[in-house]
Amino acid sequence: GILTGIIRVIKAGIFSDLNNLRTYTILSDVYTDSYGLTEEEVEKSLKDYGIEQEISKVKDWYDGYKFGDSEVYNPWSIINFLRFKELRAYWVDTSGNDLINDVLKKITKDTVRALERLFNGEGLRQNISGTSDLSKLLDENELWELLLFSGYLTIEEKVDEDNYILRLPNKEVRTLYRKTFFEKYFGRGNK
Repeated sequence: GILTGIIRVIKAGIFSDLNNLRTYTILSDVYTDSYGLTEEEVEKSLKDYGIEQEISKVKDWYDGYKFGDSEVYNPWSIINFLRFKELRAYWVDTSGNDLINDVLKKITKDTVRALERLFNGEGLRQNISGTSDLSKLLDENELWELLLFSGYLTIEEKVDEDNYILRLPNKEVRTLYRKTFFEKYFGRGNK
């Protein structure tokens, strides 16, 4: 069987007998083009729908997720763009953000500044182990890992073993980021 999600399954509770588990994450070099749609798949889909001239705009809005050595598009957003032929944030309200919201209520000024830097297009260097199961109920250090694994951030560059430069992946996420974080928690969303 296959389990999918954004964090590692905690080997307890209903999964206490879970064994022989293989975990592949966005940090892995295996199956990297299987986590989203490739450039070629998106180009073909746009051509099939007669809107191939929109590729650069679609790339700005929905591309930018880096998984290992592959860069992929958000499938949900591409499917909805093909359906409605409108560039907008389709990803909004597709999942609960309760964990993120809980952490944002108690973050430090340094984290607020880091979030602002990301929103302004800067990269942010963070330690990402890829092994967190969020069993600490999300302390502030795990926020970056949750944002990365849930699609709010992507890897711009691997610096060394567990250090990465993170950034916002695309215009869709920038729009969601403004609405979800800045307008809700910081009372501003002017970019």
